[in-house]
Amino acid sequence: MKQPFFSLRYRIAGLTFLLIAMTVCSLLYLANQQMQSLFAEYLRMPMGPMMGGMGMHSMHMGQNELHFLHSVHQSLIWVGLLFMVLGFLASLMVAGSITRPLHALSRAAQNIRQGKLGQHVEVSSHDEIGQLTDAFNQMAAQLAQNEKMRREFLANTAHELRTPLAILNGNLENMISGAAEPKMERLLSMQEEVMRLTRLVGSLRDLSLAELHQLPLNLEMTDINQLVVRAVDLFQPLAEEKGLQFRCELADPLPQTAADRDRMNQVLQNLISNAVRYSARGGVITLSTRQKGKEILIEVRDTGAGIAPEDLLHVFDYFYRGDRSRSRQSGGTGIGLSLVKYYSEAHGGRVEVQNGKPCGAVFSVYLPVRRGTA
Repeated sequence: MKQPFFSLRYRIAGLTFLLIAMTVCSLLYLANQQMQSLFAEYLRMPMGPMMGGMGMHSMHMGQNELHFLHSVHQSLIWVGLLFMVLGFLASLMVAGSITRPLHALSRAAQNIRQGKLGQHVEVSSHDEIGQLTDAFNQMAAQLAQNEKMRREFLANTAHELRTPLAILNGNLENMISGAAEPKMERLLSMQEEVMRLTRLVGSLRDLSLAELHQLPLNLEMTDINQLVVRAVDLFQPLAEEKGLQFRCELADPLPQTAADRDRMNQVLQNLISNAVRYSARGGVITLSTRQKGKEILIEVRDTGAGIAPEDLLHVFDYFYRGDRSRSRQSGGTGIGLSLVKYYSEAHGGRVEVQNGKPCGAVFSVYLPVRRGTA
């Protein structure tokens, strides 16, 4: 990765070079000034006894020469001490600029370790330390969000389990006390609640395994068009009851791909169920397939009211309902779209959602074209 000009590496290198350059230039300047001044004074001295008839004075080291050398040595010592102090102060400043944010990061990390999530450290630079601080802040925010989702998940799970358990407990108590007879209709209602609990527990188990990337898949060569047609046939009576119409726009030919048919059936059924639930009477639900590069695209488009912009980023979260007034009966359990997301990702694909034009919502599932089951 190319480092920016304001990188910490360049800052330290530039400061070191600047200190060296200033030291050398100062030493040269002072030495030159000292030598010029003292030698000018030396040359103005009166001439000594003549030697060999020539006008040269004695070359023996005199007081001026000793004074010159002493002055130069003293200047060098003082300059060296000065720049040692400057270098020490500069190193303290550089070290402080590095250690201060690191100490702040350390304190924030200790707070997170103690369970105080949502820590934020002020970003005071744009170098590597600033990038580390920004990454830490993003991680801390994500941890806080995950903790919030975990608590909401536990609360919503308890709520979803409480209702059918209360129904079962109430019916059993009435039968045991003799207040109600064990009629077939009552038993069938209890069986329905047990089946709902079984499906919910199975879905929660699949979600937990999918998050850990341990969801088992029974891969076999699958005709996606065939799965779509079967899913439409399954929901046809419900669509006719609500006055809805299905429209299929399936690519022919469409390559087969290795997929878990049961999981993909659940993906399609959850998307179609969602479209049927939120489409107004007289609406049209369009299912289309086509190959897009090395992927198979499955789209489910409805003509409902669409999804609020603030809800688009959360529709795949557990138990999330954009309309808080919807009950479990009218809005589903709230984990159907989460299953769609994780089942698609378990196949190496992805799912996207957007609002259609002029209305409705469009769910797009992308699956990689795989030729084998390995």
